[in-house]
Amino acid sequence: MKLSLKNRLSQKLTLTPQMAMSLKVLTMNRIELDRYLEECVESNPLLEIEPAEQIEGQQLQKSIVEQSGDDRWEQMYRPLDETDPFDRFAHVAERPSLYESLIRQLDQQPMSEQDRRIAHAIVDALDEDGLFRADIIAFAKELQIHPSDAERVLLNHVQQLEPPGIGARNLTECLLLQLDPREPTDRLASTLLVHFRDRLDMDRAKLAREVGVSIQQIEAAFERMRRLDPFPGHDAGGQEPIYIEPEIVFQRNDENGFDVIVPRSARYRLRIHDRWSENALSNEDRAYVERALREARWLMQSLSQRRETLLKLGISLARRQRRMLEAGFLAIQPLTMREVAEDIGVHESTISRVVQGKYAGTPFGIIPLKSFFSAGLQTRDGHAISTSQVLQRIRSLIETEPPGRPISDQKIAERLRMEGIEIARRTVAKYREQMGLPSSSQRRRKRACSSSQTRR
Repeated sequence: MKLSLKNRLSQKLTLTPQMAMSLKVLTMNRIELDRYLEECVESNPLLEIEPAEQIEGQQLQKSIVEQSGDDRWEQMYRPLDETDPFDRFAHVAERPSLYESLIRQLDQQPMSEQDRRIAHAIVDALDEDGLFRADIIAFAKELQIHPSDAERVLLNHVQQLEPPGIGARNLTECLLLQLDPREPTDRLASTLLVHFRDRLDMDRAKLAREVGVSIQQIEAAFERMRRLDPFPGHDAGGQEPIYIEPEIVFQRNDENGFDVIVPRSARYRLRIHDRWSENALSNEDRAYVERALREARWLMQSLSQRRETLLKLGISLARRQRRMLEAGFLAIQPLTMREVAEDIGVHESTISRVVQGKYAGTPFGIIPLKSFFSAGLQTRDGHAISTSQVLQRIRSLIETEPPGRPISDQKIAERLRMEGIEIARRTVAKYREQMGLPSSSQRRRKRACSSSQTRR
């Protein structure tokens, strides 16, 4: 054995306490941040809550792009009442969960015990949005029933429950379930969703000419669609009482544009005071106060950086997803976190931290910030189309296929390529499976089975 000394050069990233605090604050949502600030005030003698009369401004705000919308969500998620800030927590906690509400409604409907068992199982399989995204064939197999029975109960019982849109199998069906075919504006909105969903972002006057209606009717239909709820399960209760405060709000201004707003906390707005500066301190006490002052300054700087980052993010999203804000989810554009990161000059991982677990207030509801991002596919003319739009187009082709002649994944890929969307057959199959749609052979067998039962 031989001992020796060697020099080695290496690089490693070390987080300073200031950077660690900045990342921690950036990752928190508004509810978590309020709790954290409360802890900071209790542990740091140099931090205090500003008196209400000295607060200058409630939010960061930037006017950006054209928008229209309604105040339904602002009423539902109104600012905290400072006289009784926990009033809504109690109110929400008293409400039944989504599952309890739906089961209660089902038990009041007349149906066979077999159908009731199926309906209960469907409700149990709904996701947090209130949608039924399970593969109906696999679901029926697990219950040892025929897929047609599962679909019948889903359509005739579960999808008739409140709130409207519950039990839908996709976004389009969810929105259609909320429309009343007896109302002319709702009928036009249905027509746009079913037959013109890939053209919702075109000029309104041109769209009106293609549909054969007036521009006023088109505007009314868009206003109606903006009031539809893409997440019917969110406001119907949950397993735990959840309170959401949007981190970014897109709100109409007097110039018919968007104000991108970053609301500040209604409970904790901090300042650093200097009551210790004039006191005679021992060396030990002085070191403690200096450390507390340093940490207080880091916190204030972290809060400022968080607000500025959220404002820049909101401006970027408003510019890049303008069509989505105007027409809803069906008009979402392809957008990645890397693109937004480059837009505002931060690392992609920073965007990931910012959007995680946070929400935005939009004209059509409070939605997760991550909903603004959608992968895309390239079109032949060099533009991109969002994955969500491709999914809806695949579903549309399958739902409108001729009876007895299911269209294969290869034929769907060829049809999409004819429309300028470059996509492979295996990608079509992957997207079809994600939506819980059976293959062409499974659809053929299902229809053959249904025909034989009809003849009997």
